[in-house]
Amino acid sequence: MIDNTFCESMGEHDSGSLGEQSFESTPRRRFLAGAAGTCLLSGIGTGIAIGDESDGNTESSAGEELWRVDFDNSDSLSKPSLSSVADGTLFVSNHDAVYALSASTGDEEWQFGVDDTRFRNPPIVVDGTVFATTDDSFDREEDDGNGTAVYALDADTGEQKWQFDDYDETVAPIHVAENTVFIPKQFCVTAVDADTGEHQWDFKLGYGIETHLKFKTDSFAKTDSGTFYVADGDGNVFAVDVASGEEEWRVDAGIRVTTELSVVDDTLFLGAFGRETGQTDNFQYYVSALDATTGDERWRFTVNPEPGTERPQLEFVTVFDDTLYAGTDDCYDHPTCASLYAVDAASGEKKWQFAADNSVDTVTRADGTLYVGTALGVGDDGVVHALEPETGTELWSFLAGNLLLSPITVVEDTLYVVSRTDTDFEDAYRLNALDAATGDEQWNFIADNDVSEPRFAGGSVFVSTDRTSVHALDTGVEGSNEETEN
Repeated sequence: MIDNTFCESMGEHDSGSLGEQSFESTPRRRFLAGAAGTCLLSGIGTGIAIGDESDGNTESSAGEELWRVDFDNSDSLSKPSLSSVADGTLFVSNHDAVYALSASTGDEEWQFGVDDTRFRNPPIVVDGTVFATTDDSFDREEDDGNGTAVYALDADTGEQKWQFDDYDETVAPIHVAENTVFIPKQFCVTAVDADTGEHQWDFKLGYGIETHLKFKTDSFAKTDSGTFYVADGDGNVFAVDVASGEEEWRVDAGIRVTTELSVVDDTLFLGAFGRETGQTDNFQYYVSALDATTGDERWRFTVNPEPGTERPQLEFVTVFDDTLYAGTDDCYDHPTCASLYAVDAASGEKKWQFAADNSVDTVTRADGTLYVGTALGVGDDGVVHALEPETGTELWSFLAGNLLLSPITVVEDTLYVVSRTDTDFEDAYRLNALDAATGDEQWNFIADNDVSEPRFAGGSVFVSTDRTSVHALDTGVEGSNEETEN
C-alpha cells in the first residue's frame, strides 16, 4: 500500500457488473437551421484544425443527425463525456459506466462499470488502451477500493487490464504520456506504469498542484522528451524526470502561474504574474520563456495596457510556428484590457496587438487565418474574430451569443463553435457552423442544455447534449479527423 499521507500534507518540495441500462440508439433525423456547411471545435486556449481526406463534396447533408444514443441518467450533476474516436469507436464516460459505441452506427460494442461508483471525466485512449477514472470520494461512507480509481481497459473488448486505487481523490483529470499515467492529488503527483498499473513514484509539491487555471483543468501538466513539467500554487515550476520521479530543476515563475504550460521544441512557455521590480503593491502579468532543459529564463514579455488601467491577467499562451499568441482578460469590463498579443517566439518582441471587447480566451489557426474566441465560459458577448496572422487585421467577426462554451475547430472551409444564447430568459445551446472565409452562418444544431466539446472522425461530429444524449452529425466532409495544428 502507498502511504497517502506523503501526498496529502504540506512538505518536502517547498514551493464489473451493471444493472439494466436504459440505452437507446435512434435513427437519423435533423436538428438544423440554415444551409450546407461542415464542422466544429475542440481544445482549450488552443483550438483545433481538422484535416480532410475527401473529394470536398459537402452539398446537402452537413448538419444532419446520423444517429443518437440516449442514456438513463439519474445523476443530474454529470453528463456523458466523449473521448477522441479511435479505430472507428467513440468512447463515452457516463456516470454509471464507460461505453464503446460504433462511430458509424451508434451501436454499443461494450460497456464497463463498477457497482456503486461513478465515472468522471472523458476517457483517454492511447495505443489501444482506454484509461477511465472514478471518483466518489465525497459520497462514500466507507472505502472498499472502488470509489476512487484509474482503470485501464482494452479498447477492443472492454476487458480490464489493471486497476489502480491506492489514493483518495484527484484534483484534476489524469494525464497520460511517455507510457505513464500521471495522477494529480492535492499535494502530490503519482506516476503509474501505463502497461501494468504498477506504482512508479510520487512527486510532492508543498504548495499543492496548480489547478485553478481558468479553463484548462484537464491539462495540469506537460511532458516532453522524458521530462514532466508541473506548476504549484505558489508560482513554482518543476521539471521532473519521468523515469525516476527525481527533480531536474525548479524555477520561481512568480506569485502564480495563470496559464497551462506549453512546450515547443526546447522552450517551455507560460503566463504568470508577480510584483513589479521594487514595488510591493503593483503587479504585472507576463509571458515567460524558459529553457526546457535548465529552467533558465530566455526572455519575458510583460503585458502593458494603456496608462491608468488595471493589469490584465493572461488567459493562455500558445505557439504557431515562430509566433507566440497570448490572450488577456477584460479586467472586469475595462475597455482597454482584453487583447490578443502576437510575440516573436525566439526573441519575445511584440509583433502586434489586437484589442477585443471581452476576455480573449482561445485561438486556433487554419489555412493562413487566426480564429479568436472571446467570453469562453464566463461574461457576455461571445465573439469569434477572424484575423490576418501577420498583422492582426480583423477580417470578420461573428456574435455567437452571450458566451462561448468551447474553443474553435475548423474543418476544411467551415468553422464550428458552441455557444449559449439567452432568449426571453431561456437559454439555447447551439453548435454554429460558419463559413471560414466570411463568418456567415451555414447551419446550427440546437439543444436545450449542455452541448459538449465535439469530437470528429469519419465525416461525423459527435457531441453530447442535455446531460443524457450523444449525437452523431454529418460534417459534410468525408474522412475529417481531429488534428491539431501548431
